[in-house]
Amino acid sequence: MKRALVSAPGKLHLLGEHTVVHERSAIITAVDKRCFVEISSKKGKRIRITSENFKKEVVVSFTEILTRFEKAQKKYEAYTQTNDIALLKSITKGPYGYALLIIGQYINYFKLNSIESFDLKINSQIPIGSGMGSSGALAVSIIGALCLFTNQKFDKEIINKIAYLCEQKKHGNPSGGDNTVSCFGGLIWYKKGEKLKPLNIKISKNIAQNFYIANTGKPAETTGEMVSRVKSLLQKDQVTTQSIFDDQEKLVKNLLVVLKKGNADQIQKIIKQGEGNLEKLGVVSIFVQKIIRDIESSNGAAKICGGGGIKKGTGIILIYSNNLSDLKKVLKTYQLISTRLLLGAEGLRAEKISDTI
Repeated sequence: MKRALVSAPGKLHLLGEHTVVHERSAIITAVDKRCFVEISSKKGKRIRITSENFKKEVVVSFTEILTRFEKAQKKYEAYTQTNDIALLKSITKGPYGYALLIIGQYINYFKLNSIESFDLKINSQIPIGSGMGSSGALAVSIIGALCLFTNQKFDKEIINKIAYLCEQKKHGNPSGGDNTVSCFGGLIWYKKGEKLKPLNIKISKNIAQNFYIANTGKPAETTGEMVSRVKSLLQKDQVTTQSIFDDQEKLVKNLLVVLKKGNADQIQKIIKQGEGNLEKLGVVSIFVQKIIRDIESSNGAAKICGGGGIKKGTGIILIYSNNLSDLKKVLKTYQLISTRLLLGAEGLRAEKISDTI
């Protein structure tokens, strides 16, 4: 009996979300919450997917997966021409829509004519749709497990390439940063279309211990919708929007410098300014803006970390504060809990591989 178990981490943008989609730089970290995927061989001619997160299962055939993928490919091609968000959302509809797409993309990439029947089990610690790269980690971990299960080379470059193809069909026009940091781990300097640049810098304990996260609630909007919203803003007012992008790029570069130097005041200032730019792009709800203003009033700084949201919750917010007591008081008024963020987690890894029970 073949069995492969792998895991991949979630991610957070320290700064650069949204602008990274438009060829600007971002600093992204892998985090210590992981997506685990186990694949084991089974009798019969069907593929079964289950998840600890959904408590449901889906059973499909190899042919059904190929048919679904072909339809998904056509819908994605139509989306690139129309920017129809409803069309994009339909590609991965349902609790296992994205997992089935990932398997189909894998089969298509390697031009497989068949695949041994298997059970695929998902257990993710990463909040779904909340800015921590849950979909990127799922793509990377499923593809990594499939490589081991089908005896393909466990090549992170190839795994990352396939994962990005999946992320495109999930989010429309992603930067590729989520799947990249999930695959390779650590703290990275990321710019779309450029070679990955790991940031081999040692952040002092006095700085690293002041990073926290809090979950403001899953956004009503998808990442694809929020990315499309910024794209529309750019088309409507290119001069102003490009100016925001340029300013965010400068802040990302400055953040790298102050992280190296360990300047807490400057880190706080940059995060605050970066959040201001995201608010100008219209991706931060009034509800979350109020939370962030209150954090700032307690001598902290905070920003959204993913696509954001405009109705209420924006998912995870990144917080920098050297006064945990005051931070907890602020968050308590919103019934939120802070969790210390550990930067630079390990990327994709094989947890267990076996050929027999």
